[in-house]
Amino acid sequence: MRYKFIVKPPTKKEYQREFLIFKKNFGAEEEFTEKEGPKNAKNLTRKAIEQGFDRVIIVGGDGLLNEGVNGIMEATEKIFSNFALGIIPTGSGNNFAKEIGIPRDIKKAFQIIRKDKNISVDIGKINNRFFINCASFGFDGLVNKLANELKEKYQFLPREGSYLLAALKEILIRIPSFEIKIKGEEIDLEEKVVMAAITNSQSYGAIFKINPGALVNDQKLNLCLIGEVGRMRALSDILRVIKGNHLNLPEVKMLKFSSPLTISSPEILPYEIDGEVPEAEKEYQISILPKALKILTP
Repeated sequence: MRYKFIVKPPTKKEYQREFLIFKKNFGAEEEFTEKEGPKNAKNLTRKAIEQGFDRVIIVGGDGLLNEGVNGIMEATEKIFSNFALGIIPTGSGNNFAKEIGIPRDIKKAFQIIRKDKNISVDIGKINNRFFINCASFGFDGLVNKLANELKEKYQFLPREGSYLLAALKEILIRIPSFEIKIKGEEIDLEEKVVMAAITNSQSYGAIFKINPGALVNDQKLNLCLIGEVGRMRALSDILRVIKGNHLNLPEVKMLKFSSPLTISSPEILPYEIDGEVPEAEKEYQISILPKALKILTP
């Protein structure tokens, strides 16, 4: 078995210690990522697959995991049948790792890599980019952009603090609404919403249980729509979403889909994908690749 660790610097001493132990017992190589260029996580992961590694271990948060998944999905023709992706969650959110039971405790996360047990999970695709946890539109795109700025400026802020603070700030300034059209075999609607959140798991933004009951391997994606609301109602809704008890609110629609669909708007529609905020567009093609990737799990 050949292991390649794709690592976002700087690393904690505990990771360094555990990696040396793992390398001694199992053999492993590691490469440190750069934000752009040939050494970003996407390119390093794709290169590792092309070099024949059976296990790629992502050491970082949701953003690095997203890059790694995109590298893998772009190299699917070269993947060995027994290939699996591992995660050592050292980021600020770690939503997907938490969803499948991988702890933030680095030593315990390494134990999961050693056990080599895996499950096959669904992967989402939006236009030409893949996602493993979420892709959301409207309010979420604005909030994630502000949250990332806050996290960079105030590095002491935990991920959940930066996201919650950004959400509250956006609500106090204004509550945007977006005209959207969703068209597919299973969903066909047109309405004005504050946000539309598509997830593969239950949570995003570190603390928000947006799609309770979602499963990462049920071959479906979950969609939560929140319609226009006033400022006080929006503040109340945020608290409900944290607990996951917003399902029966009149402004909320909960849907599932397994076939491709299109989300479009007459105006530019901001969005985020696994916590990252790419350049916004007016139309998005969304599809699911059922059980497309093996992930090492407890």
